[in-house]
Amino acid sequence: MNTNDAKEYLARREIPQLFESLLTGLMYYRPDDPIDYLEGCLKKAKELGGPDKVRWDTFVGQEKKPLPPLNGGQKYICRLILPDSPNFPYRRYDRLPPISQFSIESDSDLSETAELIEEYEVFDPSRPRPKVILVIGGPGSGKGTQSLKIAERYGFQYVSVGELLRKKMIHNATSNRKWSLIAKIITNGELAPQETTITEIKQKIMKIPDANGIVIDGFPRDVGQALSFEDQICSPDLVVFLACTNHRLKERLQKRAEQQGRPDDNPKAINRRLTNFKQNTIPLVKYFQERGLIVTVSSSEKSVYGSKNKKESDCAPFLNEFM
Repeated sequence: MNTNDAKEYLARREIPQLFESLLTGLMYYRPDDPIDYLEGCLKKAKELGGPDKVRWDTFVGQEKKPLPPLNGGQKYICRLILPDSPNFPYRRYDRLPPISQFSIESDSDLSETAELIEEYEVFDPSRPRPKVILVIGGPGSGKGTQSLKIAERYGFQYVSVGELLRKKMIHNATSNRKWSLIAKIITNGELAPQETTITEIKQKIMKIPDANGIVIDGFPRDVGQALSFEDQICSPDLVVFLACTNHRLKERLQKRAEQQGRPDDNPKAINRRLTNFKQNTIPLVKYFQERGLIVTVSSSEKSVYGSKNKKESDCAPFLNEFM
């Protein structure tokens, strides 16, 4: 089975969506027996009708408490008062009063727009599609610095996936159940739900319809995200991988935590993020290598990570040939 066959099978069977939901449940509950928990989730998915019926939060249930008894549990007598009775206390209407307009943006539990976004083309079909460059690498590898330089060098638009998610969390974590859960997941060093991340990228791209090119910083993080990006947005024109040792990444993240105080730079999250990165990097890089889309640049030296005053990107020798 080649890569395209595997991709088609996974997409047709909704496997990435199922895995995303399972991982979300595991990260939320952290069960002592993950195998038993996963068996229960798969049983529930089967009862629902299969992977296509599963959403990102299917296995994250809200604890339901029984309502307290009416009137403190005391017995009471209900008196029926007919509308034509002079004792009827309510105003009568010949027709129902108008209902105030409903806004999906104002409802904390119905703020997901994935279904709405999928109804539209991400790129304007009447215009040439902009070039899309993905910049991937470990946390602290210099993705933000290099992505900004590439965008400035070629006049492209810059999109930071991490920044998109952090802004959403700041504005919604206290009032929205979904973003409150995502904030906990990211703070623990795990990946945000794939469906949510793709939706945020779509919304951002649709706000820059005149872009000649787009540089996306920090996405994808694994093969599943890469497949979803290609399926729902487009195939990238180039992927830049900033290679760096785990030891150097950890040093940089600890220093950044002291300087910036980002919630996902706490010690526990740093170790978890580095572990996730190490597990996901090899298959992700191999996937893009098989398609001839990736260039690798060493980012272990300070010049790549901290050279914000240097105008030219350290990736320029590779990108000039591509452009």
